[in-house]
Amino acid sequence: MNKYFLYTKPYVPGIIDDTPVDLESWFLDDSRERMEEKLRNIPLNDLIIELINIFKDGDPNYQVLLGLLGEKVVKEAREDKIVYCLADILRADDDIQRIEIEIDDEGLNIKKMNFFVIPAELLVLQKEITSLFVDIQTQKTSNYLSISIKDKMITLFSI
Repeated sequence: MNKYFLYTKPYVPGIIDDTPVDLESWFLDDSRERMEEKLRNIPLNDLIIELINIFKDGDPNYQVLLGLLGEKVVKEAREDKIVYCLADILRADDDIQRIEIEIDDEGLNIKKMNFFVIPAELLVLQKEITSLFVDIQTQKTSNYLSISIKDKMITLFSI
């Protein structure tokens, strides 16, 4: 599956995007649809592992990543940061209640991604991540699991 579409530049209103586009790939490449199907239907553990791999491969476009997981993105200003929240998460298991992405203002890169999930998933997930990835740091309390990948962070909060 081609993951190139994940690493495109985010769309900025008022600025013309002159990035060359291979029009043939729009009709022949179904990678986006397959990735969307995969992320929406795999178990939570596999979703987080897939996201870790996506972050390890580069800086994904926050707009594309949120679009793969659901609909209705809401922009919120909190103190001195911009947070995008996914209001309608499309997951087969209904295991995620809320997703938030914090981005930096200049590069529009993801700094932090928060998932609000059911508590039982956290313990199993930490064990699986630490056994698969030696270069990933995790921190767990009874209320959250934090995963550091390069300069990014994925945090799962139990609700």
